[in-house]
Amino acid sequence: MSYLLTEEQQLIRMNARDFAKEHLEPRAVHLDKSDEFPATTIKLMAEHDLLSWFLPEAFGGAEVGYLSYVLGIEELSKASAAVASIIVNHMSAAYAVNRWGSAQQKQRHLPALIKGETLGALALTESGPSVGEGPNAVIATKQADGFVLTGNKSFVANAGRAGLYVVFACTDPLAGGKSLAAFLVDAKAEGLEIGLKKRMMGLRGRPIADVTFRNVAAELLGPAESGVAMCSELLSVLAIAEAAQTVGITAAALEHAGKYAQQRVQFGRPIGAFEAIQTMLAEIATNCHVARHAVYHAATLIEQGEPFSAEAAMVKLFSQRLGMHSLLDTVQIEGGYGYSEEMLMAKLFRDVSGTTIAESPMEFPEKLIAASIA
Repeated sequence: MSYLLTEEQQLIRMNARDFAKEHLEPRAVHLDKSDEFPATTIKLMAEHDLLSWFLPEAFGGAEVGYLSYVLGIEELSKASAAVASIIVNHMSAAYAVNRWGSAQQKQRHLPALIKGETLGALALTESGPSVGEGPNAVIATKQADGFVLTGNKSFVANAGRAGLYVVFACTDPLAGGKSLAAFLVDAKAEGLEIGLKKRMMGLRGRPIADVTFRNVAAELLGPAESGVAMCSELLSVLAIAEAAQTVGITAAALEHAGKYAQQRVQFGRPIGAFEAIQTMLAEIATNCHVARHAVYHAATLIEQGEPFSAEAAMVKLFSQRLGMHSLLDTVQIEGGYGYSEEMLMAKLFRDVSGTTIAESPMEFPEKLIAASIA
């Protein structure tokens, strides 16, 4: 893959890999079992500039581009997809502030997000059939001094640990999701309540909880009339980063299964010598290679300011299939050992389900891809 990357990008990937090996890999199993939030690790990542990839130098960011970001996320995910997921959600919130924030909003929030002093969170999902529908939909009401939010968001990543929430809410209850607008909410705002932390199957250590808004003061982010387009773009950006996570997890599973296939002996020879095992490993490696190229291409489109929503949808669709199918095969290659919670493969299987079962509007990705063909 190095022929696609600049020397700087290769160095960034190597630095992320080294950090993951030294600081994430030794703690990954404990994090999975304890489900504790890795606060010290997140702080250390900020000190190593792992929260600053595509953010502007003017606010303390590295400004090395979105491709460098997904390179880093892929490497972090090989060691700890949970920590990588915390960062992905944090960086998605930072992307929104940088992309649509006013000069004052950027100055107020970006330095703290880059330094790790504030953790970001994206609040979109609701319990209704879609955003803006149902009795608990989050509604933004205009007042003389700004907006207040009322309602409930479900399964908010980084909830309870985040200092800043990017919240998508409806400004017109009758229009529902068509009236979406984006808002910034301080975690200390009066009326904001964090529900009980949910125990998830995978990506343990990443906090997930419902967030309730009871007349919570909120600051409009970007034009109110552009909320739907903003939400769509942000989900596309998020999809590419989550696909990078899936590629990283799959690559780790492939490496583990490949080594196992060479060590496990049956009928007098390693099982890796059997055609059935070779076929599974080859298909996983090929699909992982293709997915990696697709992720890098989509990330490059973001950097170049080109349209990328269709490519993000394709990456999302392909990575969903890649992750679950590949992990099923790697578990099968390792047999009973792969199914055992004492082995790494079970954790990787649970983690990849968390990166592929992601929040997205109903028409994403299949309908978006189909629409781009016409």
